[in-house]
Amino acid sequence: MGFPVVLSIGEVLIDFISEEVGVINKVKSFQKCPGGAPANFAVGLARLGVDVAFVGKVGNDPFGEYLIEVLKNEKVNTENVIKAQKNERTALAFVSLDEDAERDFVFYRKNAADLQLTEKELKLEYLTNAKYIHFGTVSLTEEPSRTATISAIDKCREAGGISCFDPNLRLDLWDNLKTLREIMDKVLKKTDILYPSLEELKFILQREDIEEQEAVDLIMKKYPIDIVALKRGKEGCLIKKREDFFLAVPSFDVQVLDTTGAGDGFNVGFIFGLLEEKSIQEAGIIGNAVGALVVQKKGAMTSLPTREDLQEFLKHQKVEIGI
Repeated sequence: MGFPVVLSIGEVLIDFISEEVGVINKVKSFQKCPGGAPANFAVGLARLGVDVAFVGKVGNDPFGEYLIEVLKNEKVNTENVIKAQKNERTALAFVSLDEDAERDFVFYRKNAADLQLTEKELKLEYLTNAKYIHFGTVSLTEEPSRTATISAIDKCREAGGISCFDPNLRLDLWDNLKTLREIMDKVLKKTDILYPSLEELKFILQREDIEEQEAVDLIMKKYPIDIVALKRGKEGCLIKKREDFFLAVPSFDVQVLDTTGAGDGFNVGFIFGLLEEKSIQEAGIIGNAVGALVVQKKGAMTSLPTREDLQEFLKHQKVEIGI
């Protein structure tokens, strides 16, 4: 059998997204949407035609059943999705949107199933045959998923795979920021591609007064990262490959409805570009394009484009990149 070329490890959950603008305690109704940044990443690549697997754990409950069904329907390989046997539940997140379509989160993660993934539940043959493994910090918040995630990264890289890290920092999920910094230091030493925001770099470097290029230079000096793709929101992205120049890639001018999943969309497009053997700059353009398509619709996973959507968008924007 052929193994997926990309693995995405971490959380898959339910996003309840507000159907009106306002703070959560004022909102009257929410729309149920599948979510979780690593799951969004997997679905995004699958929609672009990439052979991708999701690695994680869901609750033995209706939400878990629903999420497995969603992943299968999206053509994501679910052989590495474990169903919890105990009292763990599928995690929930409530998301509200303000007037600028920016988000606010409330998480329900007590006894979350995704944090119970164990190292023994990993399938070695998938890890050693993948070209890329993508991960974030949510699966690093607690044991046993912390050890499982780090072990998966190590096994993939030892077999020649490339690790891709989206910090996706949710400080309220960590009991101790000292522990967070220690864990991030550990995984950054194992990171080949990093796609952070400037705020995340400031947190990692513990420097509030730092500019973008200096932050990228410092993080690459401190850790053996090969590529940093700094996500700049409506300003696009700033990319630096080791021993190469900075590349500032502008964003696309689109109508923003919901920023949920925009960063996941960029990650999807950027890795897709590399898989298609495009240049770093072209990968950045594709990342910005997927992010631009995502923000024009509501929800994260639900708004990710197909390859045809992406081709049409690039054509409309008069961008000539063959995909």
